[in-house]
Formats: sequence, C-alpha cells, structure tokens
Amino acid sequence: MDILTILFYLVTSVIIISSMSLIIVNNTVHAALLLVLIFFNSAILWLMLKAEFLSIVLVLVYVGAVLVLFLFVIMLLDLPIKEKVNQKLYLLFSLIISLIMFIELYMVIFYHDFSQVSEISHSSEFNNTYEIGLLLFTKHLFSFEITALILLVAIIAAIAINMTNKQRALKQDPARQIEETKQSRLRIIKDKDL
Repeated sequence: MDILTILFYLVTSVIIISSMSLIIVNNTVHAALLLVLIFFNSAILWLMLKAEFLSIVLVLVYVGAVLVLFLFVIMLLDLPIKEKVNQKLYLLFSLIISLIMFIELYMVIFYHDFSQVSEISHSSEFNNTYEIGLLLFTKHLFSFEITALILLVAIIAAIAINMTNKQRALKQDPARQIEETKQSRLRIIKDKDL
C-alpha cells in the first residue's frame, strides 16, 4: 500500500468522522470548526485528483468566505453560552483539529509526486474558466444543485433558530411612544443639583 492510498483513507475517514460529529455536536462554534476540517480535507482530495484550481477555490471560497459568513450569523444569533465550559476542552479540540490538518498537509506536500504533472498545450482561444463552467453546469450539475440546496437549508435553519426566541427581539410600541410626555422624558438639572 503506497502513501497516497494511506493518505486517501486517512482523509476520507476524517471527512466521515467529522461529518458525523458535525451533526452530533451541540456547540455552534465547534460545528463551524468541524466544517473547516471537512472543507480542508475535501480540498486535499481535490489536490490528490490533480485538480489544484478546484482545491484552492474550495479553500478560498468556502473556508474563506462562506464559513466566515456562517460564523458571523452564529455570533449575530447571540445564543446563550453555558457558564461552566472548560477552557481546556476548547484547547484540546483545537489542538486535535490542527494536528490532523498539519499531518495531512505534510503528507500531501512531501509525499505527493508533483513532477508527474504534464504540460497541456492549448490554443490561444482556450478559456479555462469557460471549460470549468461548462463541466460544472453540464456533467456535474446535480452536485452543484445539491450544494446550493444544502447552503439554502443552512440559511433557512439560521433564520429559524433566530425566530424561535421571540422575547429577545427588540421591538418598539408606537402607542407607548405617543403617550409619553415631556415631563416623563425630560429632567432639567439646575446648578445647585450638580
């Protein structure tokens, strides 16, 4: 068994375990970190398939943009945080994820044979973005639509979580605002009161 096969089994097992943990975990920040781990390992799979562009796009777009958006949504939800959370648990969780990512990246960089990349000669009219778009919207259309559906469900779930707790929403009562008088809202302070 060569190193690429071992790396493939390691990466796919990390994706499967992280996906199951993502469903089970209660903390939303932990879920976001697990999503980073899943995206990172998926990028390694793309890199092993010699699709470097898609690998970089996955890391830049999903980890760099979409996941940051999810973290902002999580922070805007202002979910109650448990008081007795052990800080060592956070440290252990982040160290394990960092160690897994470091080992996988080390294996990809030092054991992947990049010298076998063949040069492809194309005419001057060849457009790489057009070819990727053509494949994405013809051959891989179902995968593209499933990804869009998953992102839509995640956005709807974030809105639904925010709407469940109505008493935390800040609202104004126009009837009470009209009934207010100058005496109840304004207090004049004289020099002797200072």
